[in-house]
Amino acid sequence: MNTIIVPPLGSKKQSSTKKILMIIGIALGIVFLMIFSFGFFLDSDSTVEVDEFSVLKLVLPSQVSEYGSSKGLFDDSEPLGFYEILETIRKAEVDPRIKGMYIPVRESQMGFVKLEEMLVALRSFKSKGKFIYAYMETASRSDYMMISIADSIFMPKEGLAELSAPGVSALFFKNLLAKVGITMYVQQFEEYKSAGESFSQEHFTPPAKEELLTIIQSRANRMYEIISMQRKLPMSAVKTAFDIGTYTADSLKAHSFIDGIAQEWEVKDKIRYRMNALRKKETSKTDTLETVSMVDLEDYANAECEEFDKSFADKSGSIAIVSAVGAIRSGTNGQSNPFDQGTQEIASGSLIKDLKHAYENEDVKAVILRIDSPGGSVIASDEVWDMIQSLKKKKPIYASMSDVAASGGYYIPMACDTIIAHSQTITGSIGVISIIPLFGDAMTKLGITMDTLSTGASSQDMNLMLPMTESRKKKFYDQMYPIYQRFVSKVANSRKMEFEQARSVAKGRVWLGSDAHQRKLIDTLGGIELAISLAKKRIGIPAEKRAHIVSYPKVQDPLSMLLSSLTGDNDSDEEVSIRKVVSAMLGFSNMEQMINGMPKEIRTGLGYAFNVLLMSKKEQIVALMPYLPQF
Repeated sequence: MNTIIVPPLGSKKQSSTKKILMIIGIALGIVFLMIFSFGFFLDSDSTVEVDEFSVLKLVLPSQVSEYGSSKGLFDDSEPLGFYEILETIRKAEVDPRIKGMYIPVRESQMGFVKLEEMLVALRSFKSKGKFIYAYMETASRSDYMMISIADSIFMPKEGLAELSAPGVSALFFKNLLAKVGITMYVQQFEEYKSAGESFSQEHFTPPAKEELLTIIQSRANRMYEIISMQRKLPMSAVKTAFDIGTYTADSLKAHSFIDGIAQEWEVKDKIRYRMNALRKKETSKTDTLETVSMVDLEDYANAECEEFDKSFADKSGSIAIVSAVGAIRSGTNGQSNPFDQGTQEIASGSLIKDLKHAYENEDVKAVILRIDSPGGSVIASDEVWDMIQSLKKKKPIYASMSDVAASGGYYIPMACDTIIAHSQTITGSIGVISIIPLFGDAMTKLGITMDTLSTGASSQDMNLMLPMTESRKKKFYDQMYPIYQRFVSKVANSRKMEFEQARSVAKGRVWLGSDAHQRKLIDTLGGIELAISLAKKRIGIPAEKRAHIVSYPKVQDPLSMLLSSLTGDNDSDEEVSIRKVVSAMLGFSNMEQMINGMPKEIRTGLGYAFNVLLMSKKEQIVALMPYLPQF
């Protein structure tokens, strides 16, 4: 019989094995560094050439976010954040070499506010006499809303578009949890603070239904208005088309939602014909172009344009845009939600670090906090709030609210000098919730009994195996109420209101930016461009000059990522890093494929529920907005 002898922990044999593995790892790291460095230096001198009579090809990333995600080690693509995309369009607008734009729809996800701000840039592009052609094989509501700005929209005969009237669906887990004996005790301040109702209710409560219906109805009407204006159609006809549900190319053509049925190569031919006509008109040349020069968005972002470059003010008067995107938690950056792969988050430590870098940069004279967040941790939100209060004594700081700035996502920008929100920004949700899982029934189902010994009246207060008595409920209420009061008091102080006036617009209620403006929760309505204009005026940059923008967080280049992975010097939580390694070993990639294959509504609901539970596990009281409507 063979015997396998396992050396004890810390033995010499194990130590030698570790050393050998470490040496192999270092050697492989050096090889990777050499290979990567060689490719990096070969590519470092590449420049982007733009031909005369070119077309900008606008292909948006699958997820349009405020800042570009980190590049992969073997991915040489240049991730563009939302403002960088706007800047690239602005550059093409003044570039005489760019005559038009081609938008092939690739089903990118973009929030309603960013979509409206994008349309402003595209309208400005067209106002300079430049054309826009669009082509879609499939499209969502937001895709179509954006390309409705185009001069001409084409679709192949077998194309499909999901153009249905906006609505909301949410997952409720109360009955599922009851089947396994788990009860969720939810305490919320106040009636509109419905983020925890996914676990305590079977359907929307009247206050939750009221606030969500207000949002989706307003956005639906705004969408109909935009499409009506851009396609020159009666608004009633647009609404009727969406009520019916328009999907096929033939029906879209019948409703005048597209201009023609064509394959993509035919669309490119139409662009070539138009370009030849422009070229003949502007140069009197009689020869024709066989192909049209199309420059990709990412490439053009790095191209030089004299007309655009000379419009900038001096770099010594730069403005920093610090992006804060996602759910808020304590610590430093690191992905933790398996249902939201690639989703960005606000880690208080990382955001504070970015703010400090912006304030320490001597060229930066003003800071814009660009926030897109449904909230999260009260502790983390308050930590960032305190830091902004300290930093704004040195430089002015403006808050620019993107698609969502609610609950903790509103708490943070309250500390800024000026708050700017778009009319469609989801704003407010001033309130807190506590979600406590109770496992007593589950233990009973499993035949487990429990006995307790106490030294005082509070010994069993946090015992999750015991039912929630009235006295325990009162204790939790008494613990939470001062936190809610402090939140409302900070709103009252920052917005110059009386406490009861602030409370009347709080109660956990979500407002659209236009309603929030009427209720004095924000200072002015506008997007990121207005925030920059206000900051320019404050620091003395002439209105006709563009400000140099310094963006945070910085996109980490592949070489830095490799060095970080070799040295262990990175911003991710240790537990998250370990989780990723273990998950990979256990075949987590297959789980990712399964999750990504779920319908968007289910994935969104599970991701939201996971975030709520994760936050509730770390702290009893959180500031998270109710279910986030997806447009």
